[in-house]
Amino acid sequence: MDELEKNRNKRKIYISLLVTVVCLIAVSYAFFTSYLRQSADNKVTALSCFSTTLTNQTSAISLTNEFPISNSDGLKKTPYSFKVTNNCSKYIRVYITIDSLMEGTTGYISSNYMKGNVSLKGTTAGQSLIIGEQNTKTLDNEHNGYILLETGLNSKESKEFDLRLWVDYDTTAAQGAGLKYQGKIVVVSEPDDEAPDNWNSAKEGTLLAAIKNDPKNKITETLTVPGREISGYTKDDVVETEPMSVATTYRNYYWTYGTGYEANGTNFNLTGVKVSSSKYSSSYSDLIGKYLVSDSASGNSASSTTMKSTTNLNQVYYVVSATSTSLTYKTITSNKGVTEAVLSSTEDDYGTSYYFRGAVKNNYVEFANMCWRIVRITGNGGIKLALHNQNGLYSSSGSIQSENPCSEVAGFAGATLSDSGFNDDAEDNAYIGFMYGDIGATSYAATHANKNKSRLLINLETWYNDVLSKQQGFTSDKLADTIWCNDKSTANSGLGYGTQTTTYMPYYRISTNNSPSLICPNDNNGGKLSKFTVDDNVYGNGELSYKIGALTVDEVAYAGGSTTKYNLYNFLSDSFYVDLMQMWYATLSPADGNPSGIYVVDGYGSIMTDYVLQVETRPAISLNPSVKVTGSGTADDPYIVQ
Repeated sequence: MDELEKNRNKRKIYISLLVTVVCLIAVSYAFFTSYLRQSADNKVTALSCFSTTLTNQTSAISLTNEFPISNSDGLKKTPYSFKVTNNCSKYIRVYITIDSLMEGTTGYISSNYMKGNVSLKGTTAGQSLIIGEQNTKTLDNEHNGYILLETGLNSKESKEFDLRLWVDYDTTAAQGAGLKYQGKIVVVSEPDDEAPDNWNSAKEGTLLAAIKNDPKNKITETLTVPGREISGYTKDDVVETEPMSVATTYRNYYWTYGTGYEANGTNFNLTGVKVSSSKYSSSYSDLIGKYLVSDSASGNSASSTTMKSTTNLNQVYYVVSATSTSLTYKTITSNKGVTEAVLSSTEDDYGTSYYFRGAVKNNYVEFANMCWRIVRITGNGGIKLALHNQNGLYSSSGSIQSENPCSEVAGFAGATLSDSGFNDDAEDNAYIGFMYGDIGATSYAATHANKNKSRLLINLETWYNDVLSKQQGFTSDKLADTIWCNDKSTANSGLGYGTQTTTYMPYYRISTNNSPSLICPNDNNGGKLSKFTVDDNVYGNGELSYKIGALTVDEVAYAGGSTTKYNLYNFLSDSFYVDLMQMWYATLSPADGNPSGIYVVDGYGSIMTDYVLQVETRPAISLNPSVKVTGSGTADDPYIVQ
């Protein structure tokens, strides 16, 4: 069926969401129009001490003259907002479910044609899911509640959410025209003994307690928006460039500069400051201490009337020194007047995750004679680390290289495993998998089944056995069995197999919506196809042999990376600057297929997409929250795992 015919058959489908009690239907021009009014709190299947509060007490979602739409359009809808509070004294697991009240009743659309999205309030970072295809919880009315979000709450903790509903894009007129939908939110809670060592119960002497008790780690809002901006930094915290040669041609170009700049809240603005009216050859000394529009004269031209605009700049360049043939500068990206280095929080698969962002200097860990950086604390207390420097304390001859592998004295052996690649081929969508299925298959399930190990996984396992496990101080019981997310869920419904062009959800989150998420979406295998673990079959799939993985593109975005520009001064990138910015590394996040592409981080700290063939591997591990440490977390005094 061609697109025109398909759209013609998508007659308007009319929906009402019954959140608790009242649903009023009116008829206008033979179209059903629904008006929804919230008259009481949702009923909750819960512990006696658990309660929920809906923030919109008098109005709910009102959907009028609805028809099938894409996920991106569905996420533009006005949400229904509500808040969930845990009044218990212990951590609990929470399931946000939809009870499809009229399932199977004549005149009502099936849940298999309805999509829902539950996200933290003010975001669209949650998964857009077909309601009727989700796992269920048995409710107190004996109905099955379709799970749209699984999360956790610490004692007395509250979280606010947005719910959006729409008709799935692939629904036909025969499946939904003239029908209604009714459902209500039901929140189910359960005691959870699987996360006793989380942030709020860190034991003294452990790494988790050391992070929590560091006065620098006061949990705060970020200065910049993860995914939309890089973590900013000012010139006082930036290393100047090596002298940059100014070619003879460009010495005849005008430069725009001034003694100050104005930040407009998002970008820089040099409009109104002094503009050079002399050729570079005669005015270079006047550039010192002033600002450039571009790091290259080619950003301008030989005519002042065609100079590059000085408004809405992403970054500016502070000139440190200049000669008649070269100059040095410092790149500035913070329009907040301060360098960002914070510990903030967001939701992950286990509950509330605390993540470092920006030019953080107190997240160094020495483990197994190597230097690592703390990326984040998972919702169940695991401490996720990315390799910073694999130089151990001891050389091949057994002599001590340095008492501290995080110090500059130890030398720099890099944070990546050279030329490992993600997979050996890119001509099939299967190759975006950390583990992958059958090449040339004609179904999503067969293509993305976890049957074959990727080159990335094989390389990580080899490094784990041959290098990491042989270092002094290493024992596997110090590692946490944390989810490594290889998000294979697709953004364009119906594709995701063979050599067809496919867009995967990380691309939608990072490149389209600029809204990263630490929640690994549900997909096949009971929702756990992409959630790689070793022994954990509760949250993960139990497919791995060793507790090792790699970062996701979402984690890089939360740390301070962006697709918009370079960032050498967030903690994941600063080690690369030492190595002349030559290292690229793969994330676990697919981007698209045909040919297969994944997200990578280049040597300048910028997020990009690339084929799965030649890209380096940056190992990541997760430590148990109970590991004992000494030290303060700085490069000179890292946390040392005992």
